[in-house]
Amino acid sequence: LKNKTLGEKPHKCLECGKGFRKRSHLIQHQRIHSGEKPYECGECGKGFRYSSHLIQHQRIHTGEKPYGCGKCGKSFSQSSSLRNHQVIHTGERPYECGKCGKSFRNIFGLMTHQVVHTGERPYTCLECGKSFGWSSNLRAHQLIHTGERPYECPQCGKRFQTRKPCECPECGKSFVRCSNISDLMRHQVIHTGERPYTCLECGKSFGWSSNLRAHQLIHTGERPYECPQCGKRFQTSSDVLVHERIHTDERPFRCPDCGKGFKHNSNLAIHRRIHTGERPYECPQCGKSFSQSSALTQHQRRHH
Repeated sequence: LKNKTLGEKPHKCLECGKGFRKRSHLIQHQRIHSGEKPYECGECGKGFRYSSHLIQHQRIHTGEKPYGCGKCGKSFSQSSSLRNHQVIHTGERPYECGKCGKSFRNIFGLMTHQVVHTGERPYTCLECGKSFGWSSNLRAHQLIHTGERPYECPQCGKRFQTRKPCECPECGKSFVRCSNISDLMRHQVIHTGERPYTCLECGKSFGWSSNLRAHQLIHTGERPYECPQCGKRFQTSSDVLVHERIHTDERPFRCPDCGKGFKHNSNLAIHRRIHTGERPYECPQCGKSFSQSSALTQHQRRHH
């Protein structure tokens, strides 16, 4: 009888229907829906859903790295980070997507990827109703509404919206991530110039492995990400998200001066020059300046 009931999951979540073998597991799961984070860090006040996550987080403050790699001696604060790192030495990618066959070094990479196929978006912004596949994406999105930029680049003082201290599963280097590599760490590559990831097809180098993978699709022609609305295919998941705004007419980037909304941050940056008077594009022939590069190009064709 005991063996017959091993696969049963009698404790069901009323929010999403997911089943659990133990009631304690259901209670932990329900915090995803309620947003409850009962375990608080005494150093910085950050809250966590699980006590194990708090213990891992506290190592950021203590600097403790108890897990050492037997191959190269590099140490990590989490056993999972060590396991992810060790795959570098073996080249193993044991986690394969059942839908498309793409393989990943760790379960988190696979889980992040699978949202592309399922379309599941359980995390919803209370401000605008937009939904996300991952809570980290929702948190990053919410900063659009608050305008908060709490994280500062130590090199030049430029401020950014996201920072989540962790260790890179690719190489073990400590960096910031919010589901994708955060814009802060992308920015810091400007200062270091480091480009350790090289394309074997053309020799072009990149600062991040994700950028290399996106670049390699140019050579293969692969477009694995499909728009659920119209079926158009794209090379990256971020391209799909940007494209979907055509269907939803979402304009998440708002001008703080006049309130006008834009689909793309780059369009907002161009628009704001109306208010600031900035004209960064100067004609080398006559010295006339323009707010947009396209206006400069048009000017040069007509007059020079």
